[in-house]
Amino acid sequence: MWMLSFIPDALLIWAINAVLLIGIAGTAVSIMFKLAIRYFPWIIPYRLLLQVVSVILLVLGVYLKGGYAVEAEWRARVAELEAKVAVAEQKSKEANTQIQTVYVDRVKVVKEQQIVIQEKLKTVEVKIDANCKVVPEAISILNEAAVGVKK
Repeated sequence: MWMLSFIPDALLIWAINAVLLIGIAGTAVSIMFKLAIRYFPWIIPYRLLLQVVSVILLVLGVYLKGGYAVEAEWRARVAELEAKVAVAEQKSKEANTQIQTVYVDRVKVVKEQQIVIQEKLKTVEVKIDANCKVVPEAISILNEAAVGVKK
């Protein structure tokens, strides 16, 4: 049935309905054969062929009609899900923009804090002696930097 997607829908519906109607008409004529031979006497030798072909066309028409109905249902379901995906993509873009803004703000705060800590270390740098002993003030400044910014 996927190959039917290459045929325009109007042509496909027309063909399916034509097969179904021909099958119905042929079956009706073969059922009421005695009435039909009054108007169409030339069909007498083709009675069995008419019955077989009309039943086959009727069954084929019903099958194709059902198959097309299922195909149309699936197409509608796909269109519905594509619409949901489009909405989800739009929400995702908005969320990504919001996350990116929050991320940029946090990076900015971290950079500002880094600059403040470096300035504090420069002021304490004088107190560090030649033996490379770190004064307690420098340790407390580094501990402050490790704690981070609380919002």
